[in-house]
Amino acid sequence: MDSAQLITKYNYPVEKHLVVTEDGYVLSIYRIPKRGTPVLLVHGIADTSDSWMVLGPKGSLAFHLADAGFDVWLFNSRGNKYSKRHIKNLTMKQYWNFSFEEMGSKDLPATIDYILSTTSEVKLSYVGFSQGTTIFFVLCSMRPEYNSKIKQAILLAPVAEIKNIKIPLINFYSKNYDLLTFLAAAGVKEVFASNVLLNMYHANVCNLNTPVKLFCQLELYVNFGLSNLEKFSGEKLPVITSHIPAGTSSKTFLHFLQGYIFKSFRRFDYGEQINLNIYNSTIPPTYELSKIVAPVILVTSESDWLSTVDDVKVLRENLSNIVKYLELNKTLDFTHLEFVYGVHAKSVINERVIRFLRT
Repeated sequence: MDSAQLITKYNYPVEKHLVVTEDGYVLSIYRIPKRGTPVLLVHGIADTSDSWMVLGPKGSLAFHLADAGFDVWLFNSRGNKYSKRHIKNLTMKQYWNFSFEEMGSKDLPATIDYILSTTSEVKLSYVGFSQGTTIFFVLCSMRPEYNSKIKQAILLAPVAEIKNIKIPLINFYSKNYDLLTFLAAAGVKEVFASNVLLNMYHANVCNLNTPVKLFCQLELYVNFGLSNLEKFSGEKLPVITSHIPAGTSSKTFLHFLQGYIFKSFRRFDYGEQINLNIYNSTIPPTYELSKIVAPVILVTSESDWLSTVDDVKVLRENLSNIVKYLELNKTLDFTHLEFVYGVHAKSVINERVIRFLRT
């Protein structure tokens, strides 16, 4: 099921909106309309609006917010399976020439302006997960005028500087950065694409009742540090894993990888000569976190391998308007994907998010 079908399945009203960015990308934005304050939910890397709904009404944040009276808007970044259109007939090379920077500096402004215009509101609340936090930092540092349009930003598993990331494959990726860059230049423009056969594989292997679930467990452990499938999502596991991944550009992946290699949260590195032409410097400029003045709530976990407590500490030192910081201790064993997909997301995350939004 797509996002509209998921919403309809559980008897909630649904609207689909098309938002066109200043550079011509067409984004599909879904809405569960209410008369309350608009809340924008922004997904992680290679994910979609589905992530906020696949646990159903009992576990998903989108439905909990709608039940609480909020006007829920579900973002889809350029390049995922819902947002692959452009107003011009671009070549593959032209279309996929973006990273998370364009998502933050172009996709989010267009979406926020569209929502505020549609609802006649002057501000909205923002909830981002993982890459959804990264592009918020890009937005408010590169387009600081949007700080005033954010009532509050609740950032789950925030990701900016990632020098302490702990996933086992990160060293392999970093050692093969030159090869990965070559492959991207040679024609591999999309990564982690949505694929019917892969979805079918995940639906069958990622099942608590199958004897081959070890393959699923290994994949989720290596990429996200998940070790207990039942604690992660229980019977919803086949549904969740058949919705992800949903596609992004290879440039987005390389941009995150550069953050680990160069130990800095900065703009895309094209090499010294091209950097000089684009940035007037051989080294890409860093994102100016000091320009972020919208009220921010950070939620992190000691068991998260991607958004580590040490990296979030750097964020805390550079953000000027943190109104609340919540750190989930190791006894909860709350890993990265569990912020949106976990069995305990309702009690650990969703209920707190609603309290934050109301206060």
